[in-house]
Amino acid sequence: MSALLTKSRIGFGLHAMWARFTGFIRETVTANPELFLPVFLLFVWQITAIAVKPRTLGLALLMTLLLLVYGYRVLGKTAWLRRLGWVSPRQGFWLYSVLAGLASGAGVWSIARSFHESLGGVPPPHRVLLASASGPMLEEILFRGLLFWLVLELLSRCRVSKLAAVSTTILVIAVGFAFSHAGRTGLSLYTTILTGIAFGWMRAQSESTAAAALMHAVYNLVLSYIATF
Repeated sequence: MSALLTKSRIGFGLHAMWARFTGFIRETVTANPELFLPVFLLFVWQITAIAVKPRTLGLALLMTLLLLVYGYRVLGKTAWLRRLGWVSPRQGFWLYSVLAGLASGAGVWSIARSFHESLGGVPPPHRVLLASASGPMLEEILFRGLLFWLVLELLSRCRVSKLAAVSTTILVIAVGFAFSHAGRTGLSLYTTILTGIAFGWMRAQSESTAAAALMHAVYNLVLSYIATF
């Protein structure tokens, strides 16, 4: 009887611990998306970066889909996400982001072709997935989200006019974005600065980092597709 009572107490204790744990996870995911989204994003990015084998690639694809759904659901949910621009863009800018991504990819391809530069070899599937989902999200939340807000806030406090502050912020962040890509020199560096300016322009016009991330993703996908020819 004593043994049964002990087992019952252990079972109840484990059940209570599990309930507290799941409650904590649920609260973190729903009430603190500004904490969960970056952590989940980094985790998915890391998994995708090493997803060479088919089984790992399948896991990366599933997690990427979950990330995109969650990222969309939490747009503008907290003050920090709104501050980073992780909000729904102005009306029509989801479509404009796609079109701008297509145009940017075609533009860079035309520039590379004019200068007889190669876009590189055909990327493996996990690299395409990384470049068209978690990669752009991570880069845009960092550059056109956090750093964009910091530079723009600093210039605004220095009483720089809005147009000058936004233009300077777009340019400064684009240069920093280009130099963060190690090993890029010459034409590759200049085109990265140009695309960084384009992503910054989208961020400013749409008032949304998410729109810039979508443009960035489409741009990467276009270049990945062109590289197959």
